[in-house]
Amino acid sequence: MESEPAGGMLDLNEYRDKIYPRVFLVEELRLALGEDADIAMDFPVRKEWLGGLALGYVIDRGERFTFISKRHLDGQLTVEEMDAIAQANFVRDFEFRVVETIFGGFALTGAADHCATALFVGATWKPVVDHFGKDLVVAFPGYDLLFLTPADDEEGITNLKIELYKIQGMGIEKPLKDYLFLYKKDEQVWSLMEDLGEEWFIH
Repeated sequence: MESEPAGGMLDLNEYRDKIYPRVFLVEELRLALGEDADIAMDFPVRKEWLGGLALGYVIDRGERFTFISKRHLDGQLTVEEMDAIAQANFVRDFEFRVVETIFGGFALTGAADHCATALFVGATWKPVVDHFGKDLVVAFPGYDLLFLTPADDEEGITNLKIELYKIQGMGIEKPLKDYLFLYKKDEQVWSLMEDLGEEWFIH
């Protein structure tokens, strides 16, 4: 399914049950809007994250996702209200489960196009963390790909790096980033692996 920014007005109440959170590459959407766009009004409402990624909000219109901008809100919803609606819709409509992979790690499988976003939805991500009960190293090279392994599993991390390298070589239809992220369970904090001074970062 394609993702797109959109100008003009939208009746958000009409699409209320089809609003979802969605991770995206900030620069990719900025380029898609073009040089003449009013970034303040037309760029997706978002929460900046790590590595050039952000969490935005989309309307599922069947064949494509339309990102919601400040112009679309126009007093219809606050960002806080939209976030609550999007998160609730995500939990209601999408299910995920942890499975072992053939490369020696784990993956989150479930709704196509939404696996990468699952880690941004607390009610979806918490059961994944509870399943392992420890810090996690996570990668999501595409919207429908989320790999993970316990942070104390050196072999698992190596396998994850190798898999990212293979995916990078093959190319995928809807790529995100070939990064490794660390999730600290007790602190509930994310960091980019490069920030830790390790040689695990995938260029």
